[in-house]
Amino acid sequence: MHGGSSGEALPGVTLKSQGPHALLGYLDTPLDETLDPEGFFRTGDGGYLDERGRLFWEGRLTDIIKTGGANVSPREVDEILAQYPGVEVAQTVGVPHEGVSLETEEICSFLRERLASHKVPRRVLFFRADEITLTGSAKIKAADLRDLAAKALATSP
Repeated sequence: MHGGSSGEALPGVTLKSQGPHALLGYLDTPLDETLDPEGFFRTGDGGYLDERGRLFWEGRLTDIIKTGGANVSPREVDEILAQYPGVEVAQTVGVPHEGVSLETEEICSFLRERLASHKVPRRVLFFRADEITLTGSAKIKAADLRDLAAKALATSP
């Protein structure tokens, strides 16, 4: 990895989705239901190439947050938030909102200094460690956290 990237594509790899080592299908699912019309397997991952051809993974396309007409990578926000003193782990998720604003000013101020304004969360919620569900590899389960955050927001004034 160079500069936070996943590196350059290997020879023979097509970055539209994946290359010759891509998944050939799912068990008991016809190949024409797995691949797109051009024969590519859609991973659902989002990312970009920099000017040097290095691939930067931004997360699952279903996890991208749409706010103020722009797309925000939760991973980018998490990486900056993890630099805040006292924050051990962070997971940014988008939840439906009704325009109510709840902010923790110190954290939002910290993020404003390091992120484009449309990437700064409108709300910051805190949960105890025992409220968070982890995967077997000790990563936060984003879908469970999204549900937890939505419930917390639904019950807050």
